[in-house]
Amino acid sequence: MPITCPKCNQTFDFEEQTNVADITPQFSTKDLFVSASDGLRMRSSPDKISNDNIIAKLVFRTKVEVVEENGDWVKVNAEGSTGWVSKFYLEEASPVALENLQKKEIVQDVLPSFHNHEKNLATDANSIKLRKIINDEFGGGTRRDDLQCVEYVHYKIQQMGITIKWPTERPRNGGLWAGIFQRSAQYKILEEPKAGCAMSFVGSLKNPAVGHVAFVEEVYQDGSIKVSEVNWPPPGIYSERVLPKSQWKDKYQAKFIDFT
Repeated sequence: MPITCPKCNQTFDFEEQTNVADITPQFSTKDLFVSASDGLRMRSSPDKISNDNIIAKLVFRTKVEVVEENGDWVKVNAEGSTGWVSKFYLEEASPVALENLQKKEIVQDVLPSFHNHEKNLATDANSIKLRKIINDEFGGGTRRDDLQCVEYVHYKIQQMGITIKWPTERPRNGGLWAGIFQRSAQYKILEEPKAGCAMSFVGSLKNPAVGHVAFVEEVYQDGSIKVSEVNWPPPGIYSERVLPKSQWKDKYQAKFIDFT
């Protein structure tokens, strides 16, 4: 493609780098679905110079039948109307697949994503997202604390579809959970671990009176357990550990709260 330089007035030839066909969606079927979550405009002509040619708006997941193609545009039959829509907002995937994809994108944007040994300080995205989900149950967001163990375990239980019914007793430090719920008789307190339980024990490294709470991910045949947790021992740090039975039973003397 010849281009003239405005300064030196010389003309240079450049090969076209982009083939329109390479970026225009190509479909193997005539039955497609609207992939735009906020809907897709149907027009009377294949252009969007103005909005005067808009004849309908197709909602997300609407099935359309392609009857004609014109570059980046396709003429479709849908919802009793015939008109032109952009190829870029159509997919061959089924409505269920599209809906699942949309849900996945929403979840990825909203839910925290934890990585072993990663900090979760007060202003980090994980801390902000988690506290929004649990409605800042423990006030850590208000105080601008680094993410706390109690917040993380509360979140994990909530992700199981369970809303913890808290008694009025305070404080709710991690090491006190077993005692709180044992006195209120709201949930079972177990001597042996179970996946999906909260592990609570007193005698943390920093403050023996406060203790710690972690989430039991797995229980192994040899009695060891895998836990995920925050704030043990560095502030805000997320970690995953495998604890032998001698550690959780003899050293920590842990109790397990079954919220199911």
